[in-house]
Amino acid sequence: MAVLPLRILRSARLVAVTASLRLMCFCALALWAAWTPLGQAGGMNDFRDSQVIHSYEEMAVRTVLDYGQVPLWTPWTCGGLYALGSPQTRFASPPFLLSLLVGARRAEPVLLFLFLVVGMEGFFRYARLRSGSALGAFVTAPLFALNGLMAMSWMQGWINFFGFLLLPWCLLGTAWVCRRRPGGLVLLAGAFAVMLGFGGTYPVPMSALFVVLEAAGGLLAQRSWTQRSRVAGWLGAAALFTLGASAFRLWPLLETMRSAPRIMAGQPGTSLAGLASTLLGSVRQWDSPFFLAPPILLLAAASVFSRRALFPGVAALVSAWLATGYHFKASLFEALRALPFFETLRYPERFAFFLAFFLAVLGAIGLGVLGRRAQRSRRAAWGGVVLCGAALVGMVIARQGFDTIARRTGIVPEPERVEQPFAQARGNRWSLGYFVALNRGSIACGEAYPVPMSEALRGDLPHEESLEDPSAGTARRLSWSPNRLELEVHAAHPVSLRINQNWHPGWTSSVGEVVSREGLLGVRLPAGEHHVTLRFLPRSGIGGALVSLLAWGGLGFIALRSRRQRPLALWKVGGLAAGPLIAWALLAALWHERSAPPVLTNPNGTPLLAEALPPKARPVRATFGVPVELYGALVPGSPDANGLLSFELFWKVTGNVPRPVGVFVHLVHEHGRMSSADHEVVGGTYFFKNAPRGPLLRDAFTVSAPTLAPGTWKVLVGLWNTRQGNRISARDTGGLVSDGRVLAGTFTVPQP
Repeated sequence: MAVLPLRILRSARLVAVTASLRLMCFCALALWAAWTPLGQAGGMNDFRDSQVIHSYEEMAVRTVLDYGQVPLWTPWTCGGLYALGSPQTRFASPPFLLSLLVGARRAEPVLLFLFLVVGMEGFFRYARLRSGSALGAFVTAPLFALNGLMAMSWMQGWINFFGFLLLPWCLLGTAWVCRRRPGGLVLLAGAFAVMLGFGGTYPVPMSALFVVLEAAGGLLAQRSWTQRSRVAGWLGAAALFTLGASAFRLWPLLETMRSAPRIMAGQPGTSLAGLASTLLGSVRQWDSPFFLAPPILLLAAASVFSRRALFPGVAALVSAWLATGYHFKASLFEALRALPFFETLRYPERFAFFLAFFLAVLGAIGLGVLGRRAQRSRRAAWGGVVLCGAALVGMVIARQGFDTIARRTGIVPEPERVEQPFAQARGNRWSLGYFVALNRGSIACGEAYPVPMSEALRGDLPHEESLEDPSAGTARRLSWSPNRLELEVHAAHPVSLRINQNWHPGWTSSVGEVVSREGLLGVRLPAGEHHVTLRFLPRSGIGGALVSLLAWGGLGFIALRSRRQRPLALWKVGGLAAGPLIAWALLAALWHERSAPPVLTNPNGTPLLAEALPPKARPVRATFGVPVELYGALVPGSPDANGLLSFELFWKVTGNVPRPVGVFVHLVHEHGRMSSADHEVVGGTYFFKNAPRGPLLRDAFTVSAPTLAPGTWKVLVGLWNTRQGNRISARDTGGLVSDGRVLAGTFTVPQP
């Protein structure tokens, strides 16, 4: 009887170590999981997020196939924006070739299939390295890849979230670098470059956190300081190569983040019970957002006494702590958001995906423990067979949950394409796919960051190009494409040409000077007849591509030398890694391009910065227990014709303010009823901690009057510590305010 379990384990291991057989199994499992999405190929996902995210891919395909251009600029959304610098676009990666080949919508389910296979293979390689068990890595790989997040991403159109499946390749590349293997440089830089080009503004920073953890583990594993210094040198070179290889996308994104910062407020948190539910589901409910088949716990439990479990165990605990967000007083997620580039993260529960990953690694280690003991112990051999069976059951459960979520996808027929000259329309951000098919731009913007949009954009113009002074002459379109416009202009005197698209500093003109005209793309032209050619040639897009080419050239050279058994010395590797970044610095210094100023406006379009209180504002001059002053408030006497109450508070920051300080607004009825309009971000742009000091900050917000009872209401304003929940002391012109609430004004809601 002892022979039977050993034969089963050896047969399974043979499949695991034979690449062709292993990949056949992974392909079969991925096909099984993606069967429903593949059946939905060609249809349009009607979910609101998909309308925005997918349309970017459709626009990019159209730009390449119809106009023969690189999709740097997209005029079809938000009045025109820098496509390569938009966080949610995913065309700057190899999967875009599939969209060009079969169409963007038909490519998406195929991409799901391919990413599942790539994710399983990557997990197999990393988990095998960590566990020393090919069999353990083989049977747990599908449990990782069939995570509920992938099914949710398909259902909601978050195709760029498939990039999370590249996590094991990032970690594997880091582990190889720690072993001073040149292939690790290529693998790490390539995984991050693909992830970032695929719209991985969430996968990249979140994965980078665990890459740093992997690198720290690799350093600590070295036995001497000499070895650690060498590994540190390799890790430094890897970081430089990764930055250089990703510059084609990273530089445009940094430019966008600087001109249009994305602020995330709120303090979301999840209890440990809630985290367990979202990860493991419940009885016969296998469709939770980050579902990991419960049998993985059996496999992970077998690893508890293995030293190999130390690193993934620590990483799993870190992931769980981050996933709880602000639930505990000691919040690791809060500390993470204090770091550069991490302040834009929201939804801490997404770290549950990383918890699932490291639990799966622990499962591989657990099966490896039993596999090594199987030669000496019949119980261990049967235990290994039982765990393999549990993993198979887990695959069935995971696939069932995956399919349940995928079937919820709202698929509607793909809209018919209408060939007509491009023009802007008022649009609808949640129906963007229809406007792209009509070759119409949607001024209504569904982006997740404050796109610099001109208030002068129009969706009803007879011509998209015109002269500011119509009496000065005429402007006629000769040809149109996303990155290039040709016009014939007759001007009796110097005049400005206006294009009904947003201005960006990357636009150039063959005649005259490109300028911003109320935020619109404009060109100052001299008198006379002109053939005007406008081209979009952004420094960050072109310069970033050159930097990436240099980085990949260096990586290719290192890989070639390594293949020929002629490895380079570390100082030469470091020189090759630093070269692209030096070129980046030179390009930034020598290629002058005006920078787009940050968008400092309230959600209602009013300027965030104010030179003085408006004439109708009520002076308040209240001070608080932190260096913030409330100078005044503008409170309407009654709702407007649309039933809205538009308030403006005018703040002034005079020193360092803690991050958790937020604004509370209490609307108190004459009979004691209360409503609130609390918020953490001033004007939808800054936390007090990051706000500019000195000028007045206009904090505009709106309350719907129909939700309020008729009668007179007081507006009481103050500051509070959003982390601790307590109000901050306040003083007005009369002295200390007992309850920390300062009267900003009153209004009346009339009888209906």
